Amino acid sequence: MKGNKKVMIFLRSKLTKKFFILSLVGSIVSLTLIFTIATFVLNHSIRERIDERNELMAKTLASHTDAAFQQIVSEINNVSPNELNSEKEVEDLHEELSELVLENIFFSYVQVFNEDGKRLISVPENYFFRDEDLDKIRKRLHWSKTYYISDLITLQNGTQTIAVSVPILNSDGEFKGGVSALIDLESLSTALSQVQIGQEGINALIDRNGRVIAHTDDSYIGKYLKNHQINDFLNRSRIGNWEGIIFAQKMLLAYRPILSSDFGLIVGETEKQAIVPIVTVQKVLIEGFLVVSLMAILFTIFGTISVVKPIHNLINQAKEYKDGKRRGFNLINTNDDLQDLSVTMDSMANELINKRKRLANILESIPYAVITTNQTGKILTFNKGAEKLLKCNRKEAVGKLLFNFQLECNKQEESVSWEKLLEGREFNEVEASLIDIEEKEHEVRIYSAEFKDEIRKKAGTLLIIRDVSEMKKLENYAKQSERLASLGQLTSGIAHEVKNPLSIIQAAAEGIQYETMDKKLNKDFIKELSDDILETTERMNMLLTDFLKMAKDDSEVVKDRINLVWIFDELLSLLRKKFDEQQITVISEYRKYDSAYVLSNESKLGQVFLNIILNSLQAMESGGELSIDIEDQGISWEIEIRDTGYGIPSSKVDWIFNPFYTTKKEGTGLGLSIAYEIITQQDGEISVKSKEGEGTTIYISLPKSLEEGEDSGEIHITG
Repeated sequence: MKGNKKVMIFLRSKLTKKFFILSLVGSIVSLTLIFTIATFVLNHSIRERIDERNELMAKTLASHTDAAFQQIVSEINNVSPNELNSEKEVEDLHEELSELVLENIFFSYVQVFNEDGKRLISVPENYFFRDEDLDKIRKRLHWSKTYYISDLITLQNGTQTIAVSVPILNSDGEFKGGVSALIDLESLSTALSQVQIGQEGINALIDRNGRVIAHTDDSYIGKYLKNHQINDFLNRSRIGNWEGIIFAQKMLLAYRPILSSDFGLIVGETEKQAIVPIVTVQKVLIEGFLVVSLMAILFTIFGTISVVKPIHNLINQAKEYKDGKRRGFNLINTNDDLQDLSVTMDSMANELINKRKRLANILESIPYAVITTNQTGKILTFNKGAEKLLKCNRKEAVGKLLFNFQLECNKQEESVSWEKLLEGREFNEVEASLIDIEEKEHEVRIYSAEFKDEIRKKAGTLLIIRDVSEMKKLENYAKQSERLASLGQLTSGIAHEVKNPLSIIQAAAEGIQYETMDKKLNKDFIKELSDDILETTERMNMLLTDFLKMAKDDSEVVKDRINLVWIFDELLSLLRKKFDEQQITVISEYRKYDSAYVLSNESKLGQVFLNIILNSLQAMESGGELSIDIEDQGISWEIEIRDTGYGIPSSKVDWIFNPFYTTKKEGTGLGLSIAYEIITQQDGEISVKSKEGEGTTIYISLPKSLEEGEDSGEIHITG
């Protein structure tokens, strides 16, 4: 009973059924394909043989028919006189014609007529042409002066026949009459039927008008094929094979013209008769197919048992390994790949146990809290990092709900909660506050991911929790230090920039004071000192204005859809006189585009480009080349402003965007700092490349605006 139970389980196995079905289907499909190919090749081969045979039969029969007509013409010529000048000649000719009709089965009637169509001799006497038929033959012989075989003719008594006629010519070649013989079409049909192909074969003669003049079945004599495709082929003197409906049957036949008479010959047989050999062979093939199919089924069953059984054994061992009932795999003694597979799986099982141990060690060595839960939030695993963070023993935590540990949301993450996590939301570096068992608060960053079972259904959640309390303190300290350093840098810069102008103002004021104490005032000198004071105060005013521009945080910036091409055209037009004065060549590569739209503030963007171009002009005092280009980078436009000035030393390139840094003798050092602030406010990027003595290139990248046709109205951006 136990053995029968195992057999039943084996037979119910999905693998057994699948292997059996696939093997059986493969065998049947292969055999069916072989059977189909064999049938196709057989049918094609037999059809080719049939076509070749029909062509040969048609050629042979056409040759014999042509020879028969030539023989008839020759016999008529043998008895045909040059002239009939006496009654004796007429009687002798009548006797010869009578013998000719009696001896030749194809002749049914012969008559002799003169050039006017008058009948001189008729054999037999009571069998005549219609006058119109005789007149047609006479006219044909008169102009052709050679033999003529007519199309189908219907006599006065309703009999259908054809006429073979030869002319009577005198010694000078003049037409004096003719001899016309009517052919017995039944005898002609009987002659054709003697060489037909099988019981259902046909041989037929067709005249020029498409009428049947001879057929193995006499009932078809006189039938029209005028509109049939075969008649069209024969009228065009074609030779070939044809398959289709003719004479009320589907037939396979060959056709060819008979040149001596302009008739057409059809030779063939019915499709039913033609495929008899195919049907016979197909029957044998079907019987063989059934026998081979039965053998294939038996071999498939045997193969399924011999191949699937050890696989099924291996599968059972794998299930037991999964359930923890075994730690390795038994050897499958099949002396093939399955045996190697069982050895490999045993090795893999041992390796997997070792990897589990290594994975557990790695998990325990991670300094962060790593926790896994099931779908309901019950804790499944709890590493040492989690014990340290939550001050909870692993044995106490495993099996409990994650909700036991209080999670408080930061202001930026108001939706963070364990409930959201279990509902399917994934956390990616989410910051929150976590309360441990001792009610101590920890600033943490949480990472989570779902893991699924074998049917891709959520099985639980993996949590990685990192304590960032100390890191937060360091970050806040670093930010404070950075703000203090920036403030110190700005203060130092302002003090440095203001100190020199104040010294000039003080010296000028002291000079004026000293000069006014003298009775003789030097007005020119006082004016010069006053001009110095005004010039210096103006410089200080510009310095403070630029500083305020850089430090100012506009609460609302109006942005419009701006065409970069138009801005550069306008700037270059305004500065063209300065370019001429300094002998600077401008290369406007950006004009390859008609438009390059960005969303920005036109005045601020113009200020940026103007500052950069003026810097380039100041770097090319002795002339040079200024190149402006725009490139399409997909989602943004990249602007390139390149000069051939004296360049910037590599040690100073990284400092040019810092406030109050300048390489010029005069200047506040805030121009490029302001440009940097404006571009970054527009969500863009600005960078520089320079080589001393060769020139400088400024790169600016700005996001593209909406495409034309989309909403491009004015936008107000706060912040």
